[in-house]
Amino acid sequence: MGYKAIDMDLSYAAPGEDLTESASRLRNLGLEPLTMGCPGDFELAVGRVAEIAKKAHAQGIKRVTAYSSSISKSIHEGYGVHGTYDEMMRDFEYMNRLIELFDEEGLTFCYHNHYHEFITVYHGVNAFDRMLYNVDSRLKFDLDVGWVTSGGYDPVEVLKRLEGRIACIHVKDFYDLQKPWKMVEKDPSSKEGFTAVGTGVVNIPGVLKELDRQSVEYACVEQDIMRNLNPREALTMSYLAMKESGYVW
Repeated sequence: MGYKAIDMDLSYAAPGEDLTESASRLRNLGLEPLTMGCPGDFELAVGRVAEIAKKAHAQGIKRVTAYSSSISKSIHEGYGVHGTYDEMMRDFEYMNRLIELFDEEGLTFCYHNHYHEFITVYHGVNAFDRMLYNVDSRLKFDLDVGWVTSGGYDPVEVLKRLEGRIACIHVKDFYDLQKPWKMVEKDPSSKEGFTAVGTGVVNIPGVLKELDRQSVEYACVEQDIMRNLNPREALTMSYLAMKESGYVW
């Protein structure tokens, strides 16, 4: 289709007993595996650094990414479940420790946002800003521009603010910005709002232009729930829409 990389833990994306073999299989297909996943329970993650690093090195991967935290509890526990201020601040302490530990292993620690970091506010400051204030600036971001938009912020402005700290981005599009907040609910009728890149309301052209200015290497398509297209069709549609912008090749 034209894709050159995959930004997902291979133990999930390409199951198999041998992660080295899985990574090799993807590279033979022309897809570079970009990251190793890290548990969103950061206290647990600290105790698993050696194990995670070993798996990352076996795959030839240089980044480790956390896809959740106490801030985004509702991802796992259902819409409306939020972490506390104290849990968030404890997360930040563990994230600083993880940055140090992974750095010693030659790995970069990254964080992947959802909408929660932008709508969760403690004492007048949202959780995303608190993360920037309290976590070591060596933290890099797998910024999801769809979730940034869903959280009420301009993804281009957030990208500008994070210049130099973007590991890659996840390009997601929505036809409705709030319906996806309930994506983990059991009711199938709540699994709505997602659409192929370029067919929704997210400012994809502006995002790609800013990525080009910053020389960010990878923009990774992600669609959590299909709309009218099947996954192959959505991947093709999304790639072509980005390529038509002139910033993707």
